[in-house]
Amino acid sequence: MSKEEEKKICQNCKKDFAIEPDDFGFYEKIGVPPPTFCPECRRQRRLAWRNDFIFYNRKCDLCKRDIISVYSPDNPQVIYCNKCWWSDKWDPKSYGQNFDFSRPFFKQFSEFRLKVPALSLFNDNTIGSENCEYTQDFAFGKNCYMCMVAWRIQDCMYVCYSADTKDTVDSMDILGTGEGLYESIFDEKCFGCRNVYYSSALINCSFCYDCSGCEFCFLCVNLRNKKYCIKNVQYTKEEYEKILAFYELETFGGSEKAKREFENFILTKPRKYAFFRNCVNCIGDKLTNSKNSKYVFNTRKAENSKYLENGDTQKDSYDLCIGGELSECYEGLTPDHSNRALFTIYTWKSVNILYSESCQSSKNCFGCVALKYGEYSIFNKQYTKEEYFKLKKKIIEHMKNGGEWGEFFPMKYSPFAYNESMANLSFPMTKNEIINSGLCFQDNLQQTKGKTTLKEIPDNINDISDNILNEILECTKCKRNYKITPNEFSFYKKWRIPVPRNCFFCRLEKRFSLRTLSSVWHRKCMKEGCKNEFETAYAPDRPEIIYCENCYQKEVY
Repeated sequence: MSKEEEKKICQNCKKDFAIEPDDFGFYEKIGVPPPTFCPECRRQRRLAWRNDFIFYNRKCDLCKRDIISVYSPDNPQVIYCNKCWWSDKWDPKSYGQNFDFSRPFFKQFSEFRLKVPALSLFNDNTIGSENCEYTQDFAFGKNCYMCMVAWRIQDCMYVCYSADTKDTVDSMDILGTGEGLYESIFDEKCFGCRNVYYSSALINCSFCYDCSGCEFCFLCVNLRNKKYCIKNVQYTKEEYEKILAFYELETFGGSEKAKREFENFILTKPRKYAFFRNCVNCIGDKLTNSKNSKYVFNTRKAENSKYLENGDTQKDSYDLCIGGELSECYEGLTPDHSNRALFTIYTWKSVNILYSESCQSSKNCFGCVALKYGEYSIFNKQYTKEEYFKLKKKIIEHMKNGGEWGEFFPMKYSPFAYNESMANLSFPMTKNEIINSGLCFQDNLQQTKGKTTLKEIPDNINDISDNILNEILECTKCKRNYKITPNEFSFYKKWRIPVPRNCFFCRLEKRFSLRTLSSVWHRKCMKEGCKNEFETAYAPDRPEIIYCENCYQKEVY
């Protein structure tokens, strides 16, 4: 007999939240108690253990060469470069230790993990990827630079939360084959497009939103199978090319003019309450080929799951921030190609693994760090099968008595300062709020200012030579210095795109502002006379016109 919905009070924010009837079945199946934190606080707690975008210069603690790392130079964590970490020059099992039943599990684990070498940047460069050294949470790619949370992408720069795209720059949430994209979000099967959002099967389009099957369209919204349209008005090929040439999109001034017009134009058109492609019985946003999943965002092929974001092929799983090809996982960060990974961080190709970090191709492990092909291990110490299950049961009882069992790692033990972590993007806090919460604040975020050698960038990309590769530029927003890389410059030349005036971080911040949040609100359709209600990722204070499915379909078709 199924249980009824249970109301609980979050032990962190003290707000009410609900455990739904089907949730109990999931928790019982994987053998954990129902959560004591609400979904939002659980998500914040997980994200506090991620740093995807703040990089530092430091040295590898093994080979001593200069490297880039998500760990600051003053971080006590032992850090190895990618080449050393994946090598056989060290043995994670040599750090094995006994569990101390006189002390809390989380405190012991936080001390233990500092001793075991961590990857400077979590990627599989030279293993599954080629020429992708400067990437984070990255796999199976080729020739990529400054790409984060991405897999199976090629010749990309400044791309995040994406898969299966090529020759793409400054884009996010691209979860489908694409090529030649710039400044785009949640697109699928698009080619040669710039500033296109929530669209599919576009060719040579610019500044378009929620368009599908279109070619050569500019400043358009909600179009289907159109060609040579501007602001949703049909033109001949000659008229279209003449108007497009007038905008001079190869210039920074022309691009900014188009951007302003586009931002105003899209607010005059209704949007569907959620972006689903081939989905059944789902709640969330930016979902494709999914079914029976709730509160899931920017994910494809989710099934019977809840509280997921930025994933690919996830089944029977709850509370995950990023991950793919997984099943029956819970409270984790990137449990890729894994089954029954519970309370884990960066776990690949593992089975029945709990409270562990950076373990690869392992099974039946508890409280382990950086094991490769480990089995029946606790705190990296090898046991027999019988010893392992006996000790594991005893540790779980110890954690239950201390109120730790069933909880993810506390934020206070994160290796990252709160303002370095992904939590600060979704749950921002001031320095005083961070410190008063008992968390760490990083005062020395790495950045360079005052080294500018070129203050005035030519307006037209055609007027810029490769001499710009030797220049140091200054972000017009934050004044941080940045440079243009050779491959980046070639991309701008190829697609006739002006050189950006903002640094990577400010460009990323702008894209995040265009994204819906990983939360939903109960709202009513804004079409006059319609009484339909729905769950949507568009917050009530946002300016967009939001329609239900039926009203939206009538508007578009």
